[in-house]
Amino acid sequence: MSHTPIMRPFPHKTFDALSKTECRNFIEILHYATQAETPDHVRDVLVRFQSHFSFTRALGGLVRLGPDQTFAGFGNVVNASYPDEWLYLYWKSGFAEIDPVFQSALKSPGTQHWHEIYQNMSSKKEQEFIATARRFGLCDGITTGSIDQACGVATFCSFASEETLDGKRLVPLVEYLGSHIHMALLKISPKSLPQADRCVKGLSSREVTILNWMKNGKTNWEIGKILGVSERTVRFHIESIFSKLEVTSRSQAVATAIEHGLPALHGLPSAM
Repeated sequence: MSHTPIMRPFPHKTFDALSKTECRNFIEILHYATQAETPDHVRDVLVRFQSHFSFTRALGGLVRLGPDQTFAGFGNVVNASYPDEWLYLYWKSGFAEIDPVFQSALKSPGTQHWHEIYQNMSSKKEQEFIATARRFGLCDGITTGSIDQACGVATFCSFASEETLDGKRLVPLVEYLGSHIHMALLKISPKSLPQADRCVKGLSSREVTILNWMKNGKTNWEIGKILGVSERTVRFHIESIFSKLEVTSRSQAVATAIEHGLPALHGLPSAM
């Protein structure tokens, strides 16, 4: 006997509180989300939603899952507007292991309002994490996630603000949009998602920044101009990147960057 999939009812109440302009903006965002096929397309959707619905930061990405839905590393991460310094610190310090919102999302996929989760956090590490996030202007936010059991991956998107958010109004919108971003992130994900090697964690912030510009097709001369350093200095850092990643070409280094979901840093200041 075949079973017909049950269609979800349309969430009328989600849109009853929106103005005509907000409804039109949200429909336009969904229009672009359903067509997204590249990281730039996904970034555009995140930025559009951020700008129309009271958020100041937006981010989306893929997570590799281990046994029992444990965190096994990030895949492709699309950064719309999170601070470079925060993403690098989060990645380098392994904050995914103590981030209460992220850990809550792994245990029970769905939509998480940070304010509600933060109220129940009491451990010193969690309190320190929350205080650090707030110093970067990430005071409140909403994160939604979905799991693809067959592929062993999960997707997420997070929208943050410097102010306390109206969760009753915004959580349903983020949740509705999240299912569309989930499909878009799966479409743009790398075909293979290997575990991150220890050597990748050894990259400095400057090396991560240069590697991202390499991923965007910039030459050594162009990277030097962007960062305000000499072409010789850029070559020095690229040689260091090759050594740490154990690769011999730019294409291999870029492939590693994509596979391991390095944070998209495009201008993080750092001592040369």
